[in-house]
Amino acid sequence: MRYKKIEEWVPSDNMTLEDNALITVKSDYNTLIIVGPGAGKTELLAQRASFLLETNSCVYPKKILAISFKRDAAYNLKNRVEKRCGEKLSKRFDSLTFDAFSKLILDQFYRGLPSDYKINYP
Repeated sequence: MRYKKIEEWVPSDNMTLEDNALITVKSDYNTLIIVGPGAGKTELLAQRASFLLETNSCVYPKKILAISFKRDAAYNLKNRVEKRCGEKLSKRFDSLTFDAFSKLILDQFYRGLPSDYKINYP
């Protein structure tokens, strides 16, 4: 797969991002986004994931994990990233709820729990 150069990357779907949003999407540091409902947080996250995957800033074979409180938010973000990046790149993007992520960890490591915390799986 041929990755885009960072300076050549543009937002997917011919979207125009405001200057601060574009800086956030292309940044190489963590950013806290505090905005109200309907302000475009999901789209900003989808464009950020698109940038990281399409430019290989998230170096293959590493993956991106997004954790949401609600199932519909996790599903919506996953779908947007797939729409922006395509099926192949979006396989490196996981969007889960806190509950689903916790269950995933528990399912993988429950055998290592101390006996007082063991879960009786059928």
